[in-house]
Amino acid sequence: MRKKVYSASITPLTVEGGLDVEGLNKIFDRNIRHGIDGIFILGSMGEWQSFDSAFRDQLVAESVRATDGRAELLVGITDVSTEAALANLRRASEYAFDSYVFMLPKTGVDDPVRDVCRVLDAADRPVYYYHCPPNNGINLSLAQFATILSHPNLKGIKNSASNMWLRRELLLLKVERGFSAALLEGQEWAVDEALLIGCDGMLCGMGALGTTFMVGIARAVDAGNVAEAVRLQNRFIKLFHGVYGTDLSTVWVGQKYALKCLGLCASELTRAQDMKALTETRKREIEACIEAFREELD
Repeated sequence: MRKKVYSASITPLTVEGGLDVEGLNKIFDRNIRHGIDGIFILGSMGEWQSFDSAFRDQLVAESVRATDGRAELLVGITDVSTEAALANLRRASEYAFDSYVFMLPKTGVDDPVRDVCRVLDAADRPVYYYHCPPNNGINLSLAQFATILSHPNLKGIKNSASNMWLRRELLLLKVERGFSAALLEGQEWAVDEALLIGCDGMLCGMGALGTTFMVGIARAVDAGNVAEAVRLQNRFIKLFHGVYGTDLSTVWVGQKYALKCLGLCASELTRAQDMKALTETRKREIEACIEAFREELD
């Protein structure tokens, strides 16, 4: 079965802080040209927590226009509470996209399965569950995962737990119970091994910049070329380190600055990170990284 590749996209902003519509179109066009299957907006990398309802609505509407049916569009509805996420779902339902993505909030969740199922029950289209304990501190048992996986409205799980044991257990659970939901690896540095052992695809936060590597790894796995998948994975990690920093000091602002260097967005402005993280030294390092990878990036 062909491995799927999804980008958890950044949200490009103008220098004034508005939505960079031209940049959004450039990034999406480039990603689609590279062969990506889908784009996820308003996730962690998309700074969902930074925008009000009017901005979110504008982003969804412009993303629908930018993809224009050429790739799947996944819209994040995560918020500070499950009730707020359900409100986001109802508002977003007015637009023509493919699936919702929901991550449990950090607080106010007494029964994680109940909250996930509330979203699955309410959704008018398929939902991906975004499992990210580093973000919300919520871990699920295999029995809880089995309940969620059995829901007919669950399209897949984005697993960003950085847990090799969990990845393997979910794969075994899917086979043993015959679940149809897709298992997508969310950690950039592990996509080759995840796909090689059976994950259905990847959904990664460096997708706006690194789609050539992501698609290349997936196609190498499809072809059974393990050596090429590993080679591309190692190059992808070097790009990751060059843009984000080995200490992850410039995750949001670093990727946006790299995209700006490639002429794909108007500014490096981010609301999720202190702009002071992008020091002159880090700028020079990112510029050198982009220059070294320029041919591979496009």
